[in-house]
Amino acid sequence: MFKSLYSGVSGLGANLTNLDVIGNNIANSNTVGFKSGRVTFNEMLTQTIKSASRPVSGGLGGTNAAQIGLGTMVGSIDTNFNQGNFQTTGKKTDIAIQGPGFFVLSDGTSRVYTRAGVFGLDSENQLVNPTTGLRVQGLMADTAGNIVNGPLSDIFIDPALVVPAQPSTAVQLMGNLDSNSDAKGTVRESTSFLVAAEGGDLLTSLTRGATGTYGLNTDDVVKINGNAGGTAFGAASVTVTDGMTYQELVAALNASLAANSQSVTLSIAADGSLTANNAGADVTGLSLSVDNSTVFSFAGTIANGGTASSAAALAAADETDLLSDLRNFSGVSLGLAPGAGTIDLTLGGDVGGTPTADRLFTMDATSTLGDLLQEIQYTLGVNSNPVVVNEDGQIVVTGEVGTTSAIGDISIEQVGAVNTALTNAFKFTETQQASDKKTFTMATTTYDSLGGEHTVNFEFEKVPGQNEWIWNAAMEGGESIVGGGSGRMRFNESGAISSFSFSDGSAGLEFRPQGTNEEGAANVMLNLDYGDIGALNGLTQFEGTGTLKSVADGYGTGTLVDFNIDQSGLITGVFSNDTSQAIAQIALATFSNRDGLTREANNTYRRSGNSGEAMEIFAGAGNGISLVTGALETSNVDLAREFTNLVVAQRAFQANSRVVTTADQVMQELVNLVR
Repeated sequence: MFKSLYSGVSGLGANLTNLDVIGNNIANSNTVGFKSGRVTFNEMLTQTIKSASRPVSGGLGGTNAAQIGLGTMVGSIDTNFNQGNFQTTGKKTDIAIQGPGFFVLSDGTSRVYTRAGVFGLDSENQLVNPTTGLRVQGLMADTAGNIVNGPLSDIFIDPALVVPAQPSTAVQLMGNLDSNSDAKGTVRESTSFLVAAEGGDLLTSLTRGATGTYGLNTDDVVKINGNAGGTAFGAASVTVTDGMTYQELVAALNASLAANSQSVTLSIAADGSLTANNAGADVTGLSLSVDNSTVFSFAGTIANGGTASSAAALAAADETDLLSDLRNFSGVSLGLAPGAGTIDLTLGGDVGGTPTADRLFTMDATSTLGDLLQEIQYTLGVNSNPVVVNEDGQIVVTGEVGTTSAIGDISIEQVGAVNTALTNAFKFTETQQASDKKTFTMATTTYDSLGGEHTVNFEFEKVPGQNEWIWNAAMEGGESIVGGGSGRMRFNESGAISSFSFSDGSAGLEFRPQGTNEEGAANVMLNLDYGDIGALNGLTQFEGTGTLKSVADGYGTGTLVDFNIDQSGLITGVFSNDTSQAIAQIALATFSNRDGLTREANNTYRRSGNSGEAMEIFAGAGNGISLVTGALETSNVDLAREFTNLVVAQRAFQANSRVVTTADQVMQELVNLVR
């Protein structure tokens, strides 16, 4: 009975310990980084009443031992290091660990370890646990922002931290330079002027005037139709060849007629029409056609010895044609036939918005279109570009470049007569507007060795008529350019840059900062990065405007304005010059047996003889550990499980108390035996 009494007492003590652990878990269900505990029990002692015996050969079998347990004891109180959930806080110094590991904290003498990443800066800008004042350990960076390996130390974020200036060494030039940037002059074109076709005119250029062109093209088959003495012509035809003239067509037609025993011959009249001469039987229905479409036709009957004419064929006028022969685009004569006398013409116009002085041109029967073109050029003051007539018979006037030389209306009138045909024929249409040359600019900010800012302006101007540009650099302040301030660059036909050079042969743009160089900053040497030769990754030249941009490296002196912590624990400072630089890195520790750590107050752990040495590591180094900033790891206590365990422990405690009560009652009965 005493054994049961002691067993019950040991059960009470063990389950009371279990209740203590469960109560602690529940109490810390909202503690940041808390890891729950659990209790395991071991049987205390066992008393053997009878030992076991082995079987006897040929006799009795074996017997089991008879033993009585003497109660229970607490075997271990273990820590559950399972990952807790994350709770976002938005505070950048709150950090949660994803994966194994502990933050390393120091009081200046010894170190403790924790999963609770509740950190902040103290009055001395040390990164600490604000509750305990324990300082977070890590590695500090040097002045260049490189993390220096060595013993872990307190993390200090110096508010007076300064990033020294980094002088600029390169400028990247990017964007498109408009290929259509040349200064332009006005181009004005008249309607087409026509004259009677001649034998030397190309067959494909012949026109009827108001009714359009003949539409004769290379490889067309011109068929001769008609009847001679009531008998239809044979298969007389001619194939139009490349570059065939009007006279060559007539000669080929006559040869085909002769080959087909026809008595008709063709010739070109002075007015450009075809004349048919008949030396045989009466011919009716004579015409020339292509694909059943009539090209030339001769009305009526052509008797023996008679002639007939087609409509007049016209061709584009050129500079050698007489003015008296000119017709408008409809084929109507301009009425410039002076006979044996002369005709006075008044020429006028507008240049740069100012009317020109009228110019008098007296023509006679020998005056040509070329003579008139020269007079137009004199009237408008065009010196660089002669006035010409194109292959379509249009007069083309190209003015001097620039808007100040823009050509407006051009007029030609006959003196002393109202010549509407002349006036209307000389109506000019603007096909190109005058424009000034385009200059492209871009600017970039550069820095000297003392952090001073200097603005460099680049200007680009196209060489007229070339895929070449002249560039110049100028400083916005009082700086002076030492070398490489100008040059040229060329582009290929694909718009990619093909060459870039400096006028003085320099390797880059060098300028002296404002002030005396001996006492101030060193000269700034800039490499101009215009892109790869033959590529489209820098400056390009296509038609159309684009965004030009230049970007220089380097920066001025910067002071610390903020800091960030990334998932590897790297603390990066953000500086006033828009640069960033590493300040420190938060260290972590792992143990070969983290279950062997000793719990201490304030949610910390201390190394023990069974935990192993702390292994200092950093998150993100391929170890499966990362940090989550702006968040905290919550307690991993499962309240549902703890309440269940609480009920089990309570019932176990009650059951053991019943054992003690029962043993007491038995002892009472034993005492009562001696009454």
